[in-house]
Amino acid sequence: MHRHDNNKEITVKRITLLTVAVFALLIIYAPAEAIDQTGKIGFGVNGGLTIPVAGDLSGDSTIADYFGLGPAFGVHVKYGVMKEVSLEAGFRYTFLKIKDDANTFLPDEPNIVAPEIYLDGIVNFGPFFRNPNNSINPFVKAGVGLIPWKYTEDGAGGDAIVLGNDEEFKKTSLGMNFGGGLEVFATPDLSIFAEGRYLMVFSEDEDKFGADFGNMGNVNISVGLTYYLPVSSR
Repeated sequence: MHRHDNNKEITVKRITLLTVAVFALLIIYAPAEAIDQTGKIGFGVNGGLTIPVAGDLSGDSTIADYFGLGPAFGVHVKYGVMKEVSLEAGFRYTFLKIKDDANTFLPDEPNIVAPEIYLDGIVNFGPFFRNPNNSINPFVKAGVGLIPWKYTEDGAGGDAIVLGNDEEFKKTSLGMNFGGGLEVFATPDLSIFAEGRYLMVFSEDEDKFGADFGNMGNVNISVGLTYYLPVSSR
């Protein structure tokens, strides 16, 4: 277990250092343009890591005990309601592979597969800066979503595990997320961002999964880019 935890820590540190270095260069060389995406729609992509942090699998074990970090990637659409407020809708796909030394109960390779459809509200702090000509936008965000997750027994593309009560180990659950990050405009219409968010999945279902299975929580760390197009006159 310690080897996997160390590898997880090293991977997160490397991604963090690389992200900081990229953003430092962007801040130094970014153009002096005011941040105002009001009336613009942005299309973007993102990718990163999902880290399981909460959720009971049984009375004495959690999801983090059995599953390591996994990849996360997605697409999103943003709309600038006003300088300080944006809306974002998106799709994110992630899966978590079981740790090698934790798979003692299934012959194949169990995974948690958890696609997410979400809608977030975003508060932009860039417009509050005293310097009106800036390209740096810290932000916070929160929202809701639907997560049709499942536990598979033969890889990320496999079928859901069938439980002893003949129920499949899957469900479409509501989710809530919150987080924040930093957006840097490389050009007036193209931004690069890094963010972290916590997602709580309300997966608990005593009738289907038993009393010991709880709500799942994970942290997502991602980087991406957004390209903005005007859709209305201001």
